[in-house]
Amino acid sequence: MTETPNPAARLSRAAGRTVFGSDVAGYHTARSGYPDAVYRLIAARLPAFDDIGEIGPGTGLATEALATFAPKRFVAFEPDPVLAAHLRTRFVTLDVVDEDFCTADVAGGFDLIASASSFHWLDPEIALPKVRALLRPGGCLAIWWNVYRQVGIGDPFAEAVMPLLDGIDLPPSEAADRHYSLDHDLHRGLLAAAGFEHIEHHVFRRESILSPDQARALYASFSLVRLLPQDRRDALLDAIAALVVEQFDGAAPSVLLTPIYLASAPSN
Repeated sequence: MTETPNPAARLSRAAGRTVFGSDVAGYHTARSGYPDAVYRLIAARLPAFDDIGEIGPGTGLATEALATFAPKRFVAFEPDPVLAAHLRTRFVTLDVVDEDFCTADVAGGFDLIASASSFHWLDPEIALPKVRALLRPGGCLAIWWNVYRQVGIGDPFAEAVMPLLDGIDLPPSEAADRHYSLDHDLHRGLLAAAGFEHIEHHVFRRESILSPDQARALYASFSLVRLLPQDRRDALLDAIAALVVEQFDGAAPSVLLTPIYLASAPSN
């Protein structure tokens, strides 16, 4: 991310508990899934994943892939009541806990706790120790994000959009100069401080072309846009769609980064 006029303005972490349920279909259609390599990295950590927990699954973009590990117990922590209901309908064998992960009461012994594009809505100083306590010895934590907007990486659409976002309160995932998931020193430090071992960090890059409608739908799914007043939200989305037409002839090249962090609970 580039610097904004008010880099201290942030959406509260509490906003993440309800903001995305307002348009389930729109979110699910606009957001990309995750690279297969993410799941191969996870699979390489342990021979089996009988007990899986997922933090903030949203519409289930990662849940479907995690279910292929064939867990005997699969618990999803989704505090948004609309999304929780959606998950119960979509995944009938999923145990959906419609509470915030940090306060939910659940039995431990997980082989894997995963979080895709949602861990920034939690306080890591509370969430990471709880993850460690809920993992069995040697169990794996995997947290990853899709980063749709990062300047300085050869993404001309991101560069062009950033001025349109000046003055808008940013989500907890946004730092002054980059998506915070790309700050590997920060995340390695947090994981080590919480007692995790065997910390890995990888970043995957994908490129695509966005039409005006696709760009509009994508930005309509972001928390910083969803929480704007209706008139301001519509004006911003109109400007983004127009930018695709005027600066990119209706086909904007876009870069998607997927950083992932994996770590293990101590074995003894």
